Amino acid sequence: MTNLPTLLTLFRIAMGPVIAGVVLWAVSVQYVDRLLAGFLYGACLVMFLLAAATDWLDGWLARRWNAVTPMGAALDHAADKVLITCVLVALAYAALPLMLVVAAMLILGRDVAIAGLREAIAAQGKTLPVSALGKWKAAAEMGAVAVFLSLQTAALLLAPAELVLGLYWAAQTLFWSAVALALISAAGYAGALLKA
Repeated sequence: MTNLPTLLTLFRIAMGPVIAGVVLWAVSVQYVDRLLAGFLYGACLVMFLLAAATDWLDGWLARRWNAVTPMGAALDHAADKVLITCVLVALAYAALPLMLVVAAMLILGRDVAIAGLREAIAAQGKTLPVSALGKWKAAAEMGAVAVFLSLQTAALLLAPAELVLGLYWAAQTLFWSAVALALISAAGYAGALLKA
């Protein structure tokens, strides 16, 4: 049972490319079979929500069973990045409007920069712990992706216009909130590095 948290983390890593592939499948059939594309986006939403739920569950189980390990913590952090990066890149290619592509690139660029900082600090035998803002940023990212997948599903399955519009503005709000939190938390990490 103590291997279950690691298995959940590996599941999250595996789901990133799978969801990205289904997003690309959906966009390839969108103009041929709108309903199939809508159901594919719906499947992406379900898979993404399951994968995102493991982000909380694997950590909770590891703490409850006293199975927290450095490898598990590193894998957990990497799993979040793989999931978000794969899905955001696929959505940026397939469906995001231009301004949300900009938001996605800012988020991903920040993540790459912070990963580089962590590696540089690790080479000095130090660590850069995840900040509270970083956790809020991750939650906003997950929420933004989930709402955007909901938007695509609703629009393609001809949901009421009010629902589609509400999901559109919710996605915009969450994406730009994630950008703001990403930039502020990056500044905090840079400040912590300068003090180290």
